[in-house]
Amino acid sequence: MSPRSISIEEFQARETELVSLARSLVENDCLATLTIDKLVSESRFSKGTIYKHFVSKEDLLMAICNTSITEMQQMFVRALEFKGNSREKVLAVMVSYVIWAKLYPAQLFAVLAAHSPSVAACCSNDRNETHREHESSLMALMNRQIKKAVESGDLILPEDMLVEQVTFSMWSASWGAMALIMSKGESVKLGPMVLERESFTNARLILDGFGWKPLSKDWDYKKTIKKITTEIFSPEIKELEKMDTPFLYI
Repeated sequence: MSPRSISIEEFQARETELVSLARSLVENDCLATLTIDKLVSESRFSKGTIYKHFVSKEDLLMAICNTSITEMQQMFVRALEFKGNSREKVLAVMVSYVIWAKLYPAQLFAVLAAHSPSVAACCSNDRNETHREHESSLMALMNRQIKKAVESGDLILPEDMLVEQVTFSMWSASWGAMALIMSKGESVKLGPMVLERESFTNARLILDGFGWKPLSKDWDYKKTIKKITTEIFSPEIKELEKMDTPFLYI
């Protein structure tokens, strides 16, 4: 008897289930121990079925990464709904990024690991293309907001600077702070590092450095952060409290 064929919708639903299970394994155990065999042992599907979805462990890791980026994008979209000036809206995106990292710390490192060239080399072409599309959409949200700031006069860029460079500077600073703090936790020179404090200090230094108005000396951005978490991300803030990793207002 030939195996039953399934619809595209059923195939996608099965893949969503498998990625969700893989993400749970990463959160509950660790990224280094994630393998196809481990996924097989924990799932209700055979190894052959799972290999129809993921050509390798790296392909599975990239699928986790792509799902995480989709979640980030959804939070970014919500952040940009904040009623504030152009700089406050960008700050709202940064707040959403910190909240996501605190909610899903293991997923953050899965995303970091997925950016290794050795991972992409072992993924399917479709998976890599999906990854590029997801990241492009994520960055486009920030690029559009920065363009609005330029158009409004809140931000004046040098003639030789691109909007994409501003996005990259904020992204790399946020990502770097998260990776260093959440992996090491302490610095001999700085003492115990706090994700929220260091992330928003980086944001202040970068945005003030660009001259993005209102400057921090002219605006209470700590108050803005409180409003963002209260008005936009109240459910996530409550979830962090349940996890005993509350959002810190420093």
